[in-house]
Amino acid sequence: MVVGLAKRGWGAIKSVKPAKRLTERRKNTEDLFKIRHKHGLDPVKANIQTSVKKTSAVNDKFDKAQKSRKDYNKNLKKKALGGASAGVVGAVGAHEVAKRKWPKYKKTMESKVVIKDGKLGLRPKKKK
Repeated sequence: MVVGLAKRGWGAIKSVKPAKRLTERRKNTEDLFKIRHKHGLDPVKANIQTSVKKTSAVNDKFDKAQKSRKDYNKNLKKKALGGASAGVVGAVGAHEVAKRKWPKYKKTMESKVVIKDGKLGLRPKKKK
């Protein structure tokens, strides 16, 4: 009966998520046991299984919050980069439109400003 249920997927372990921060989690649990031992709590009376489950749940909650914050920051960076690139594209587009619409703007933008005899002047840039 039990074997038949396991074959159908009842009670079978399908996947185990990889442990993160395993060393830190073990250290937290060990610290908890040291505190209980310091106060003279007997392992049987202290109900170790319950305390380990609670510690594990707290660690899981912390990991989930940490992952959530990391994802949020990643999305924020993507939005910032997207906005910046859109701004650059807009500025380049506006520059091109202005050069077509106003010939003086084009002449000024494609020239080099020089000072000759104390006066400002425009000289064409050398083409590469």
